[in-house]
Amino acid sequence: MFSIRIRPRIKIYTNHSVDQVLECFSQTLDSHEFKLDGTLLKGHVMVKIPEEIHHYWSPELQLEVSDNYMKDDEYTDHKENTMIRGFIGPKSTVWTMFMFFYIAFGVLTLLGTVLGSSQQMLDIASNGYWYAILGGIGLATTFIASQIGQRMGDEQTRLFLKVIEKACDKCECSQD
Repeated sequence: MFSIRIRPRIKIYTNHSVDQVLECFSQTLDSHEFKLDGTLLKGHVMVKIPEEIHHYWSPELQLEVSDNYMKDDEYTDHKENTMIRGFIGPKSTVWTMFMFFYIAFGVLTLLGTVLGSSQQMLDIASNGYWYAILGGIGLATTFIASQIGQRMGDEQTRLFLKVIEKACDKCECSQD
């Protein structure tokens, strides 16, 4: 299945306090039902895959638990006290590497197109288009590699979603 959602976003609301929500996540992670490595720091929940089953494409879960600053806004649908938001995504080093490749190949494609167009308008050999083609191939290759990586981390992503669901069941959360 084709997917362009690289980092699934989570936004959940509850009437429990920030400390109660963090306690729900702490209990869920301490139950050892999921066998994950979790850290809770000042309103943040970070969960990682343990080293024995970790691979290059393993995702990480990062959540921020905070007061719902929008609860008093008359235009919001969510009047709950606490908001849980975050994402499931690759390690920051993997994410940075892929962003570097996308930017580098995108710039190569753009500059190759500009150079080739300029050469064509000046009636000289349009060799610049070859750089645009190489950049396009690089973009396509990077995209395909990211899709393969997403497939390899899909099972672990679902595991993180189960952790969130289990913790939210304890705190009676409502998902956006």
